[in-house]
Amino acid sequence: MKHTRLFPILLLALALTACAIGGQDEARQPAIPLATCRLNGGVMAQCGELLVYEDRAAAAGRQIALNIAVVPATGSSNVVEDDPLFLLAGGPGQAAVETFPLALSVFADVNRNRDIVLVDQRGTGESNGLNCEVLEDETLPADLPDEQQIALLDQCRVDLAERADLSLYTTDDFVADLDDVRAALDYDTINLYGASYGTRAALTYMRRFPERVRSVVLDSVAGPELVLFLQMPQDGQRALDLLFDRCAADAGCNEAFPNFRAEYEAVLAQLATPQPVTVADPLSNKPLEFQLDRDFLSQLVFNSLYSAEFQGLLPLLVHHAHETGDYAPLIVQGLAISSSAGLYPGLLYAVACSEDAPLIDPAEAESIRAGTSFGDFATRFQTICANWPRAEIAADFRDPLQSDIPTLLLSGGADPVTPPEYAAQVAAGLSNSRHIVVPGFGHGVVGVGCMPSLVAEFVRATDPAALDAACLDVLQPPPFFVSFAGPTP
Repeated sequence: MKHTRLFPILLLALALTACAIGGQDEARQPAIPLATCRLNGGVMAQCGELLVYEDRAAAAGRQIALNIAVVPATGSSNVVEDDPLFLLAGGPGQAAVETFPLALSVFADVNRNRDIVLVDQRGTGESNGLNCEVLEDETLPADLPDEQQIALLDQCRVDLAERADLSLYTTDDFVADLDDVRAALDYDTINLYGASYGTRAALTYMRRFPERVRSVVLDSVAGPELVLFLQMPQDGQRALDLLFDRCAADAGCNEAFPNFRAEYEAVLAQLATPQPVTVADPLSNKPLEFQLDRDFLSQLVFNSLYSAEFQGLLPLLVHHAHETGDYAPLIVQGLAISSSAGLYPGLLYAVACSEDAPLIDPAEAESIRAGTSFGDFATRFQTICANWPRAEIAADFRDPLQSDIPTLLLSGGADPVTPPEYAAQVAAGLSNSRHIVVPGFGHGVVGVGCMPSLVAEFVRATDPAALDAACLDVLQPPPFFVSFAGPTP
């Protein structure tokens, strides 16, 4: 889904390398048939389906075939443990079976001893994916004004309502499905890795099924205090200010772009009057023509802040736009990042319009936005949600979780959407936890530096306090590009 001026989301960027299939735990007796299958990137797995009721409370009516892929442990049978690692994708709206195969190299050490289990959340992928036929490739055209984008999403809602009860696709429904999958695959206990929105799901599973959880890794934590779209302007501004400061402290960046902050503010000021632009769509290469205003540009910058690699390009792209009036490189980068999210928009809004939109007070949202250079994410989000059904959410859904389950929390110090403060708030209620912050990095840090080894050690020993994280001390964010030829040599 392409996130233009309306749709920033929680997503995770992981390393794009795959690992191969290996041995299986022969003692396990799944209650559903599994057959050899090939996932994205050529990853071999054992795939199957589990039927669950769409309306779990009624236990009647329409059923959903949950799409499941098990990547068996690669080690010899004498080292394979019987508690797998379930990977919970971001979004809301990413499908785990589509998203994670190209990132499994990050979990290769874990996979030697444990199965990796991927389950497409109901409403994503092959689990009754809530895709919008009115959107080409699940993409909102960047060249349409807000009101037409909202109209397309409203038509999507109408179309989806013919084949899904959109009030039955909540996080609680998802974690209940997950536990059914656990039981059907004959695992007594499991380990969880949640990425971004997947941390919300993991925390909910910990709350609902604590006796089934051996350990948890939470990467880019969306805790109970985070309301999607409400705090985004302030959290994005924090990340942007850190980038301004990092450029000023870096000799090469400061020499090339000594006025980075002022140039960015000047570019936004120029767009107080919208300007017509034409750029090539980063996916189709078709021309996109639209009016570029400051809110749209600031959202594209917000998108770029997700990734430390793309943060390193921003000073150059802003300087280029300031000096030449050519916004195309800045626009295309922001569009390219958002177009790679792989979201099912029906699931995104089924979840967020029920779990987040009701918690947004317009006055509070405006107060948060007013102190930033970003646009009004929250009000536009509420406009989209006006006609979407709202599910009944459990009264304890956002209560702070109290638990002694071994938990490792990971944060990027410069994350624009789940900054470390949300993980710190969650960690306060987890008596057997550790929070690791990687300075200068953005959203999703499980794949940086030695972090895969630390995660593997944690899952093996479940002792967060014993982890030696000194290997992260030498980690630096990617260098700044000082020209289109690359960073300073």
